[in-house]
Amino acid sequence: MLSLVPWMVWVSSVCFLQGRPGSCKEIKLPIRVGKAPSPSDFLDKLMGRTSGYDARIRPNFKGPPVNVTINLFINSFGSITETTMDYRLNVFLRQQWNDPRLAYKEYPDDSLDLDPSMLDSIWKPDLFFANEKGANFHEVTTDNKLLRIFQDGNVLYSIRLTLILSCPMDLMNFPMDIQTCSMQLESFGYTMNDLCFQWLDIGPVQVADDLMLPQFVLKEEKDLGYCTKHYNTGKFACIEVKFHLERQMGYYLIQMYIPSLLTVILSWVSFWINMDAAPARVGLGITTVLTMTTQSSGSRASLPKVSYVKAIDIWMAVCLLFVFAALLEYAAVNFVSRQHKEFFRLRKRIKEQQRQRTVEAHPTPSPRQM
Repeated sequence: MLSLVPWMVWVSSVCFLQGRPGSCKEIKLPIRVGKAPSPSDFLDKLMGRTSGYDARIRPNFKGPPVNVTINLFINSFGSITETTMDYRLNVFLRQQWNDPRLAYKEYPDDSLDLDPSMLDSIWKPDLFFANEKGANFHEVTTDNKLLRIFQDGNVLYSIRLTLILSCPMDLMNFPMDIQTCSMQLESFGYTMNDLCFQWLDIGPVQVADDLMLPQFVLKEEKDLGYCTKHYNTGKFACIEVKFHLERQMGYYLIQMYIPSLLTVILSWVSFWINMDAAPARVGLGITTVLTMTTQSSGSRASLPKVSYVKAIDIWMAVCLLFVFAALLEYAAVNFVSRQHKEFFRLRKRIKEQQRQRTVEAHPTPSPRQM
């Protein structure tokens, strides 16, 4: 206000000297507009030490629970292991919530993209993955985190993670099975009185366009739901997504089914080999039996030791039965053949003995006796 006093004195003196006091009404004094604060000063005022913001206290403290909206972007999906029953994927986890303490009007921008180091200065949900076996952050070339604050106090927090999640599998129809693997996101310390999770209405789970799996086909439909957990410490919010994975049979058709089928057909070749060629037929039969045993063991090498029978076990057992039956067939035929030859030999011997007895009982008279 004091800076305007010299300007007013100068204008009044000019009007007096010109003898036109009324003309001073047309002169408009300049209006000084306040400058926007610098980003550093604004952030210090918004969430610094002098702002009174406490990151240890959740928004709406002692009020309604904080609603956290979650969506996922799956960047890669693979390494589905049957022996350990888990799968590995790389995701962008995005969380959105409203913190009224971070609403602002002093800064002209609608949103602020802040450095990841500012995450320690604000409150964040204590989300964790309930079925996680292992996880790691990405720090190349810098922390893969995003923090964005909007004028109305909405906060967007995005982070890139690589997760190893458990996936109990039912392998009864292996390798013609369809597996359902889930991902559960749960609050660790805040009960549902303080924190609630929900999926984003539009595009809650997004998948990269070039996503391909070596052995499975990821179906487009994904089941979204809630998995609220009840513990002795309270009721905690939990949401889950279920992925449906259909196994492709190409690998097992080439590596297991066709070789085992050819081995069975090879064992039938012994039916056309001469029965007297015992070394050839026995060698072929034993070789095919050992080959089927090796193939059966190889089919179970990449599978867990489960107590139920799988589809691949039935196939291998039937193939082994055919091959073993072919070997037993030669043994049975050889035995029957030897018995048949022995029977004819014995019958021939009996006939010769009967002929000799007949000759002895009725000797032929000599010419002198006649």
